[in-house]
Amino acid sequence: MLGLAAGFIGFVGYALWSAQPVEVVSSRLERGAGGVFVAGKLRNNSDQARAVDVEVHYYDASGRPLGADTIAVKRLAAGATADFNSPPHRIDGVKDFSLYLNNGRNPYGN
Repeated sequence: MLGLAAGFIGFVGYALWSAQPVEVVSSRLERGAGGVFVAGKLRNNSDQARAVDVEVHYYDASGRPLGADTIAVKRLAAGATADFNSPPHRIDGVKDFSLYLNNGRNPYGN
């Protein structure tokens, strides 16, 4: 029984780790002459090349949305890392951001 439980826990851990083949290694909010933007780095943890869209959402101090961008990374080789930057915007009051990695449709079609 203990071996079965350990096997199940191992499977769940593997499934959760492999569910996100591309990860955000680092990200930061930057301010420059052109405005505010997000810069970061992605890593492809899978054994095949991947395409991914990085969705950036900007928020004010109260958590209200101020804008969004989508950055298309066309091909990230297996095991590779890549830098990304959102385009600079002149948006007043940006205090925070969130990132969402869109890896395309899942096997269920949504």
